[in-house]
Amino acid sequence: MTAYSSKRFPSEIGQNGWLKISNSQYSAPFLDQDIISDWLVIGSGFAGISAAKRLTELRSGDKIILIDAIGIGEGAAGQNSGFMIDVPHNINAKGDYLSSIKKDKDTISLHREAIEFSSQMVEEYDIPQNVYNKIGKLNGAATPKGISFNKDYKKQLEALGEDYESLDSKQLSDITGSNYYEQGIYTPGTVLIQPAEYIKRIVERLSDKIKVFQNSPIKKIEKKRNTWEAQTSKGKIITKNIIFAVNGHITNFGFYKNQLIHIFTYSSLSRKFDDSILKGDPSWGLTSSNPIGTTVRKIKVSEKQSRLLIRNTWRCRQNLVSLNSDFENSCKKHRKSFIERFPNLHDIPFEFSWGGRVCLSLNGAPAFGELDENLFSACCSNGLGTVKGTLAGKFIIDKACKSNSSQLDKYENIEKPSLLPTNFLTQIGANLRIKSREMTAGRDL
Repeated sequence: MTAYSSKRFPSEIGQNGWLKISNSQYSAPFLDQDIISDWLVIGSGFAGISAAKRLTELRSGDKIILIDAIGIGEGAAGQNSGFMIDVPHNINAKGDYLSSIKKDKDTISLHREAIEFSSQMVEEYDIPQNVYNKIGKLNGAATPKGISFNKDYKKQLEALGEDYESLDSKQLSDITGSNYYEQGIYTPGTVLIQPAEYIKRIVERLSDKIKVFQNSPIKKIEKKRNTWEAQTSKGKIITKNIIFAVNGHITNFGFYKNQLIHIFTYSSLSRKFDDSILKGDPSWGLTSSNPIGTTVRKIKVSEKQSRLLIRNTWRCRQNLVSLNSDFENSCKKHRKSFIERFPNLHDIPFEFSWGGRVCLSLNGAPAFGELDENLFSACCSNGLGTVKGTLAGKFIIDKACKSNSSQLDKYENIEKPSLLPTNFLTQIGANLRIKSREMTAGRDL
């Protein structure tokens, strides 16, 4: 008899601003009974909702269950900064950006497949533009080192034949209302999403065709003859197939031991402010040219009011639990970064601050494939859950249903996560590297 169990579950920290400002009131029941299904998708993030949606397309007559350990939209996906990026964007990068052209073209092709799949859901489910907005993104540099990173990035985009626009400091200021940045690059293919609301709205519409449960952590899965039994504290699901779409939480079930790196990154969302005190475009998103640098988004929340989001600070915590000291230190850094970029908003406080989990592998490979008979993994999004989670969720169903395609073949040819030292050594090494890069980031952070 085969069984896998978890006694540890990821914990949340802070107040997720995306969730707090979401207009969706959707909520699902918790599982308090025994139920039979053909498919069980564990996790309602980007991978989970994409897997569930793909199942409704390929197995419309099957009984499908989507379940989450916490509330829909409350997990790591709903804590995301909301950049659905089409061109290569490797947060593990050393800043050189230059790599194999064929590999980069494959990455772009796969990312655009994910964006197309999500766009189809958005159209089918009438998701509004303020939740899913294809307006591109900025890559901002505030230091000579950041400018050198963007120089390499431009070379990469030119070699790939991708559209981009170089921006000087004035052009960036006209867009962002900030005089902080020296130089930037605009790429048009990125979608900016409100991640918590995106998740909640799609799951609400999916619930017309599938059963959805929340606040129901799976504690044990056990193989009995030709079926799996997934147990929660109040009920049980008997199913033919299980899809793990839980990103880094997969390690708590004993899979991918010493292969995945668990990082927390932190965000703060400002109080609403009047648009008259910050000129520039109504909505925009900016990632730093330095991979360790600060991400900033301006979010339009009403006709005359906006908010600003700041994200920076990374810490490796291999037990998937954030330290309070990490959270408190990140909030101080957010405040500093905010005031430096927007000194005229120095009296605008943050209303919400939170931490979000990121799962990486050393070689940037996903935790994807069949783990056991009819037990599949679509995990480890390598910091780009919006696109890579969406892609993994769609492709794992294509694989399980034997709906093969050239894109699936391309995806499956990606390497498997490489081995790491023990968790203790991995955490020490990752944090030393992060701190070293933060110390040299200067104004990009």
